[in-house]
Amino acid sequence: MTFSHTTNASGNVEGKREDLDGVGVDDNTLKTVSDIQEHRQQLMSEGCRKFSNIVNRTTRARYEMYYDDHLDYIYCLVSKASCTSWKGTLMMLNDNGDLSKFRRPEKLPWFMIHQPRTSDKYVERLEKVPPAYRYLRFKDNRYFTFMFVREPLERLVSAYRDKLVEHDYQHLDVTIVRRYKSHEYNASVTRYNVTFAEFVRYVLDEHAAGRVLDRHWIPQNELCRVCQLRWDFIGHHETLHKDADYVVSKLKSRIMDVGQRGRVANITFPADSGRRKSSEFLQQMYASVPAAHVKALYRLYADEYALFGFKHPTVSGFNSSVPTRKPTVNDVS
Repeated sequence: MTFSHTTNASGNVEGKREDLDGVGVDDNTLKTVSDIQEHRQQLMSEGCRKFSNIVNRTTRARYEMYYDDHLDYIYCLVSKASCTSWKGTLMMLNDNGDLSKFRRPEKLPWFMIHQPRTSDKYVERLEKVPPAYRYLRFKDNRYFTFMFVREPLERLVSAYRDKLVEHDYQHLDVTIVRRYKSHEYNASVTRYNVTFAEFVRYVLDEHAAGRVLDRHWIPQNELCRVCQLRWDFIGHHETLHKDADYVVSKLKSRIMDVGQRGRVANITFPADSGRRKSSEFLQQMYASVPAAHVKALYRLYADEYALFGFKHPTVSGFNSSVPTRKPTVNDVS
């Protein structure tokens, strides 16, 4: 089964956006992987055609893509869309025996997955390919290209929990406190309690100021350049395991070496960790976010909703509709 995505850049739409998912069909009404992928590809192709003046613009976002010339794949890593699990799985599938002691992707140490000096031994980074040759593999239909994306508001909650609650990410808490609550700043304090509403305000202000957003909350279509590059498979976090099982099976089928195929025969995409999912926190987290900021988030991530067919969740009692423009400074002050 092969899926392909082509871009028709002749469309040019300004002003009001349409809801591309208003055709009475969604993933929940489709049964097979093939049907679901066809629907997702249709949405993305239509979005790329109708909104070409927006989604084909040059992006300054730093991307993270991986490829393998034996299994012939390219994977676009999207932060907060099970990227750690995916990178660990790809490492295990390419293992020559060094990783066998870990047995399963979820057993790999965090540093082995996220530090290039170790992960580069098992997965190749596309950014290391000379620019003149970097995208040639996308033109070769032998390569299976795939990415996984996530509903934007849920992804933002996941980023907050990971980077501000559970970990100290680039001293982001200090940055937010010094910007919005400077009277509370104390150089001797090592960690601050930053609320989700404050984090949302920070994200919106960064965008309004024209800065490139962090890869953990930047629009996902910018990371994967979805209208410039060919993507065969679009996985959704909401159907993660069904989609992941298909991709892992497809990659395994491409292993020619008998010994290698035997080593990875039992490798599967990691099961749920058992932790509460960020989707379960949506109402709770957005309850403290002003409705104007929720509306501004919908506008910030409008491209994603159109291209990937995500449903707009109702949060904080705010009845969302498809946005018609991007947020301005007045939206997020």
